[in-house]
Amino acid sequence: MIYSVHSNTRSVYPEQDKVVPWWSFTKTAIATLILRLIEQGEFELDSQFNGQPYTYRQLLQHTSGVADYAMLHDYHKAVASGAEPWSRSEMLARIEVDKLLFPPGKGWRYSNVGYLLLKKEIEHRYGGSFNGTLQKHLFLPLGIKNARTIETMHAFDQLNVSNNSYDPRWCYHGLIGGTTRDAVTFLHALMSGQVLSKPLLEEMCTPYNLDFDVGDRPWQNPAIGLGLMLNHSETLNTMGHTGQGPQSCFAAYYFDQEVPVTVAVFEQTHSQALVEKKAVELAKTFK
Repeated sequence: MIYSVHSNTRSVYPEQDKVVPWWSFTKTAIATLILRLIEQGEFELDSQFNGQPYTYRQLLQHTSGVADYAMLHDYHKAVASGAEPWSRSEMLARIEVDKLLFPPGKGWRYSNVGYLLLKKEIEHRYGGSFNGTLQKHLFLPLGIKNARTIETMHAFDQLNVSNNSYDPRWCYHGLIGGTTRDAVTFLHALMSGQVLSKPLLEEMCTPYNLDFDVGDRPWQNPAIGLGLMLNHSETLNTMGHTGQGPQSCFAAYYFDQEVPVTVAVFEQTHSQALVEKKAVELAKTFK
């Protein structure tokens, strides 16, 4: 297990850190870049997305009604077999992207495809590649030098985090790889108000409550923000994101407690609960 812990007063980093896949913590970076565009007046949070019936907020919050490839049995079968990834247009056709699961704002369904649409918007608005935009507008200003997009099978295999090869093109909204230290640096700066204005950060952290059983994961009151997974209770206030891919999980969370602390954990496991519980355990040591 690899982890990093950071607060304003002290930090704990592993002796041997390495670049690992952030999986869906990538969505937090996407959301941050979108909110930066809103801050610059490019569009409004509640304006319609490119003439579609859903808004930027609804895409960020997974309330747009856009379907997801994770719903397709053929997707999981193809990934497991090591098949060549579908083209973006084929994937969108397979999920019938224009056929919404519910009217926007009238339901909730986690959608990687919604974040693919947002990633495309980032590339269009910033006028460059996703990786180039991340470096210039997010990572380098924070002194983050290791984090980058993982775009090829060779690049993923070089991480040496899985017994099987994996093609990151199956992760259509993009996959960032970085150290756990990179993750806590980014998330702590974000939650400390160093990246977004206070009003937009408050929008990002506004909970949309999720009414379903999370099993043995440590969240008592799970909710979703804008590119964030949230939990607000008397004993546990967190903002961050968990991600899972082939044979590994990643979790990065900011704990709003007496001594605010940010924790990132990576492990080669199929259990999201494992990395989340470790993050909670590490955060408690900073109280």
